[in-house]
Amino acid sequence: LCSIHYRWWRLAWHQSICTAKKILVTVSPETATFDLNEEGEGDGYADVVLTVTADGGTVTIGDIYIGDSKLTVSTDYTESDGEITIKKETLDDLDEGDHVVIIKTDQGDVTATIKVIDTSEEG
Repeated sequence: LCSIHYRWWRLAWHQSICTAKKILVTVSPETATFDLNEEGEGDGYADVVLTVTADGGTVTIGDIYIGDSKLTVSTDYTESDGEITIKKETLDDLDEGDHVVIIKTDQGDVTATIKVIDTSEEG
């Protein structure tokens, strides 16, 4: 934290300058894939887990968005110790394509991309 100090000097108040250090916040993975095919082989139709970390400090996670849509904690995702799990039921409502996840933190926003695919065979 930054504190401000005042000094009495030559009959005037002088404020010392203080700059708070910004902490580098990252999310991993930067890109994840979700498969709309719930009958497919493999684990593509599953919750997506994103991990937010802070280099040299702590970070508090705030709101989370997919595009312009704000997600609801417990309904759309869970968060514990920087690990965000976006539920497959939430992802199942997305169209195929790339979707940007915006994670608001007290150290600035971080983003990840979820690529939604559909490996279902059409017949």
